[in-house]
Amino acid sequence: MPTQAFRSVITAGITIIIGVLVYNQVFDALPSTTGAINATAISNTVESAMLLAPVALIVLVSAVILGYVSGFGGGGVRGQ
Repeated sequence: MPTQAFRSVITAGITIIIGVLVYNQVFDALPSTTGAINATAISNTVESAMLLAPVALIVLVSAVILGYVSGFGGGGVRGQ
């Protein structure tokens, strides 16, 4: 269990980092001509979505911590 939870947190963090890097590469490759693509609208939308990424990681880490803490309550079967 601890290994899987740790892997989930690491996977989520790496996914967010890769998403930010891909976004930066795509945004830099957009044409600078007027009227073709509204880069400001794209940037604002993606930036507002990326503001939730740290919140998602905090929630995931909190869930893992709560899972460990609830395991210390003695609710499990002993002596096996």
